Amino acid sequence: MVPSSIGDSLGGRYRLTGVLGSGGMATVYRARDELLGRDVAVKLFPPVPLDADELGRHRAEVMVLAMLTHPGLVTLYDAGATPTDAGMHESYLVMELVEGPSLAAHLARGSLGTDQAALLGSQIADALVTVHTAGIVHRDIKPANILLVDGDSLDRIAPGPSTGPAVKLADFGIARVAGAERLTATGTTLGTASYLSPEQAVGGAVDAATDVYALGLVLLESITGAPAFTGTVAEIAVARLHRSPDVPPALGPAWTEVLTAMTEREPDLRPTTRDVADAL
Repeated sequence: MVPSSIGDSLGGRYRLTGVLGSGGMATVYRARDELLGRDVAVKLFPPVPLDADELGRHRAEVMVLAMLTHPGLVTLYDAGATPTDAGMHESYLVMELVEGPSLAAHLARGSLGTDQAALLGSQIADALVTVHTAGIVHRDIKPANILLVDGDSLDRIAPGPSTGPAVKLADFGIARVAGAERLTATGTTLGTASYLSPEQAVGGAVDAATDVYALGLVLLESITGAPAFTGTVAEIAVARLHRSPDVPPALGPAWTEVLTAMTEREPDLRPTTRDVADAL
């Protein structure tokens, strides 16, 4: 079998109908769940050779992710793998389809106000409390993985219980389950260069503090309109090992304090996601 493309059906159930986005690690498709009659998002990874043991570890990990329930998380519905050629398999994740744009698309047109950033930060931090309590580290917090639920704005500053979240955290494709056998080699760096924590940049161990650092960079960029670190991939990764991001004093003492704490180079000095959610 050749790699899947638009029109194909994965697992005899998910018919790929269009491309929502693509990157180096995977392509995200809009798909139709032909069993339940609903549209979903399918993240399809490139074909790789998977032996039975590795495939089993992958399935065990996504089963844990599927148990995460929080209104600020894009729900993982299903996961699987389909064979292609010469013993290769394509792994895929089936997720809730969020129609709104990403924070990255929003920031391409302009920065957020501090009230909007506080709403975004508190809701993502609250969602991460659930993730971290389950022993999972996202490892790739970035604007492209934060989806705006309410159209193309964050004007709903105080959503009530009937309106739900303003943002959702997506893409657990490289999440790590604490205590699980590593699916990547020791020293492997996973994540997006602009939002890597110092420990990720050197291929070190990650934990909940890794996500706090990345969220701090996302919030700083959301307010200032520019990434905290710029340059080549190597320059971006190395820069955070030697200095903390510049937090403009003009943001005021409250924002300066929380962003400085979130982006401490030492993981043990960063606040928890519960602390961040409460502070914002």
